[in-house]
Amino acid sequence: MQKLLTISVFVLLLSGCSSSRLVDEYVNSESPNFRANKILVVGLTPDGGLQRQFEYSLVQALEEESVIAIKSVDYFESTFNENNQSEENLENIEKELLKAGFDAVLFSKVTGQESKVTIVQSYRNITKSFESFSDYYSENRAVYDNQHNEDYPVYNTETSLYCLCPGKERDLIWRGKIDILNPPEAASTIRDYVKTIVLTLKKNKLLILN
Repeated sequence: MQKLLTISVFVLLLSGCSSSRLVDEYVNSESPNFRANKILVVGLTPDGGLQRQFEYSLVQALEEESVIAIKSVDYFESTFNENNQSEENLENIEKELLKAGFDAVLFSKVTGQESKVTIVQSYRNITKSFESFSDYYSENRAVYDNQHNEDYPVYNTETSLYCLCPGKERDLIWRGKIDILNPPEAASTIRDYVKTIVLTLKKNKLLILN
């Protein structure tokens, strides 16, 4: 049993190489034939540097798939923020984007943060079940004293792809919830995050690929 648990933990560690994972998604079944060809990429964050880094990485990844993608930081004179746009402004922006040949807008933002227990800590908790009463009592007392807690941050994000289709009102085509686990430095975190987004869009056949 102990050997089996060790193998299980090892497999989980190997599968956790990426800091990003898709945890939930919605695909609009009423628009089954939509494929995006020219996308405006918008990172919704007050951190201008992080926004540029994310938008640059995603645009580069999409262009490698032969999809035309433009960064919002390059397209708009001021930062595009969903909280300061009136409905009238959004309609004007949509008309402008349609005129410029865009057929989709992709928004991405952080929606929350939580803490998770590490695999090592979970493994310790399981293996303690096979020890003596005194060891079990001592270990749990230590946990309540916060001496053996090993947790890590998880950032909850949401990415949405909207269709800019004439005659339709900014239809939601796809929305994915992606968790960023215990993020390392920004560059590798964004790289993993972008990879997850692009792979998911390709899996759902939402991009025109050449």
